[in-house]
Amino acid sequence: MATSWKKKASPRRWSLAELQKDVGTATRSFRNERLNEPLDLYNRFFSQFVSIFSELIDQLPNIAKDPTDADLIADLVDGRNKQKAFRYLTAPPISADDLVTVADATLTPSRLRVDRAEATRIRDTVLAILDPHRFPWVADERRPTKEERHTAVVASAALAAAREVETHRRGTSQEAQEQAVKGLIRAAGFTQVAVREIPMLTAAPNRGEFCGETRLAGTRADVVVRLHDGRVMPIECKVSNSAVNSYKRLVHDTGGKAETWYRELGAAQVIPAAVLAGVFSPTNCEDVQNNKRVALFWQHRLEDLPTS
Repeated sequence: MATSWKKKASPRRWSLAELQKDVGTATRSFRNERLNEPLDLYNRFFSQFVSIFSELIDQLPNIAKDPTDADLIADLVDGRNKQKAFRYLTAPPISADDLVTVADATLTPSRLRVDRAEATRIRDTVLAILDPHRFPWVADERRPTKEERHTAVVASAALAAAREVETHRRGTSQEAQEQAVKGLIRAAGFTQVAVREIPMLTAAPNRGEFCGETRLAGTRADVVVRLHDGRVMPIECKVSNSAVNSYKRLVHDTGGKAETWYRELGAAQVIPAAVLAGVFSPTNCEDVQNNKRVALFWQHRLEDLPTS
């Protein structure tokens, strides 16, 4: 059963000992999740990238030919996984934003097909920082041995698949947390309404309503709830994989937003809150609770969230 607050009641402040206990519970849950996580996801990504890199590596001689085959370069960046594989030829892998900036070119396939100069700059940037350990034959201007090709395909696919799992893990952890929060709020009788910009409190959902991620007073909140007493509770969903990372995600990010909401909307009108899962520093939790005035809740005990 979710917590019921009396009108205008303040959220509970946890003692350091209580925070330490919840941090321990959340950390154990995080460890169990990582240890018990199946290899299926990694294996699926690995298989996908083995196929892509097998074709891509065989195309290296054609990629390096002059004049640049603009259609080929456009094909190599046409599609999320294909573009990622192309960027992961470099050491270290280059991000899409960095490639665009360094090459002073676009990654839009239709543009590259008709602009050979841009396609050439994209091609030359990747070749300039091609991984010499995975592709030693390129600098020697020879064909790879069977063993070299196999090693390059496996190493490249493993690198891309590992990063893909990390990205998927971050996204699904946050999404699962948000869905759990919304589910508890709906179960308490609140109605989910369409997302809208909330520059001031009059634009917020009505009492007994909530909405998903939106801009509240100029900064984003993951969930915005209008409690039955009229106050607005912006909820930040935070998943952290290390105590060091928890400072940025909790104190700097959530604490900074809370300061904005208090300043722009009024301390009596808002209750900035954060739902936490993963690995956090107890002192960071105490800091953001006591100095930034953020109400803290834990994913392993969501029933503490107020719903009246």
